[in-house]
Amino acid sequence: MQIWFITGCSSGLGKGIADAVLERGDCAVVTARRREDVMHFEEEWPETAMAAALNLSKPETLEPAVRQAEKRFGHIDILVNNAGHGYRAAIEEGDPAQIKQLFTDDFYSPMELIRLVLPSMRGRRHGMIINVSSIGAVRGALGNGWYSAAKGALELASESLALETAGFGIRVMLAEPGAMRTGFFGDRLQKSEKTISAYDSLASRYRPQAMPARHDQPGDPARCGRILVSTAMREDAPFRLLLGSDAAEAAKKTLQNRLEELRRWKAASRQADYDKESSRRG
Repeated sequence: MQIWFITGCSSGLGKGIADAVLERGDCAVVTARRREDVMHFEEEWPETAMAAALNLSKPETLEPAVRQAEKRFGHIDILVNNAGHGYRAAIEEGDPAQIKQLFTDDFYSPMELIRLVLPSMRGRRHGMIINVSSIGAVRGALGNGWYSAAKGALELASESLALETAGFGIRVMLAEPGAMRTGFFGDRLQKSEKTISAYDSLASRYRPQAMPARHDQPGDPARCGRILVSTAMREDAPFRLLLGSDAAEAAKKTLQNRLEELRRWKAASRQADYDKESSRRG
């Protein structure tokens, strides 16, 4: 039986992950900004679920939630950094205070949770960190640059983390979802109040106020949750797990374009090396 600690479980993918974990018979610490929003997990699975309040925007809530989990279950086997929020604005339109909050919620607080659980995992030489990123970290999109930057930081940190912890028996996995039918495109999608008229011709493609409310995204959060959990339990689990046909296609196109660009400019890249022959002649 594994002990999971999952952030952002009140709805969407976090709820899907928590349901999948509890249905397979594992224990889960399910968190949300308000504990009452996840109390139904305890009511349905009183022996294996624990509801806890955790607010990424308030870093002082992180350690108490981790310690409560350890007090209840003894330790944490798997940390799932799922909670976060989106942000839409052209780079020039970005509000500094909102950007700081975005990086706190989507990067700094998840990394702090990792720091909090690692000592115990290292001591037991067992554990797993699952960071829910986004297809937005694979490629930048119009009006999505700040969000992509925050998730991109999480991805690169995860790459280093995987190298640093492999020798301790700790695995790391990134989940990269595409668009899902969750609240991400509703209240959790923040926007800058500042708009610059020069970007108005592009506005309908990224400003939330110019986009109709949609509920036709391809991703199913419940199915994504089950796939994430079952894949994480495999011995051959990938480092990156794309979730959704749109994510897979976007990643494929992005990587193909990068490889083609690398091939076209390979000669220029190699010319940047130090010229040993010239050095000897000189």
